[in-house]
Amino acid sequence: MRREMIRPTVPAATPWNDDFQRIVRTFLGDSEAPLEGSFTPALDVEETEDAFTLHLELPGVSADKVDVSIEENVLTVSGSREFYADKQADSFRRVERRFGTFHRAVRLPDRVNPDAITAAFKDGLLTVSVPKAESAKPRRIEVAAS
Repeated sequence: MRREMIRPTVPAATPWNDDFQRIVRTFLGDSEAPLEGSFTPALDVEETEDAFTLHLELPGVSADKVDVSIEENVLTVSGSREFYADKQADSFRRVERRFGTFHRAVRLPDRVNPDAITAAFKDGLLTVSVPKAESAKPRRIEVAAS
């Protein structure tokens, strides 16, 4: 029984491929992409000695369309961004922004204080602060001399 030694070739990723795809998208657009659906906002997670801070980009979303919840140490941010209220979709020649619902879930470490979580929304940026529990914070232990 002969074993095949030929492997299927995978095209190498080159800058030319990326440039070509960009040019095609520029001229032809992404006409098959739906305007409504779901999208994933960008998320940054910062850790300090005292807390975790999550920063989510939500341009064009009003604060009343955002929901923040925590269950079993999974912090969930969800909501929706509506299409332009005063415009018709068929009048646009190109739409790159996504509209509809969004959902991000982040599993937090066990030692956080869920009762002290705060959320602030300003200029399209949602900032969620999750304080660490006192037991999770580093502490100095005094060494007694004998």
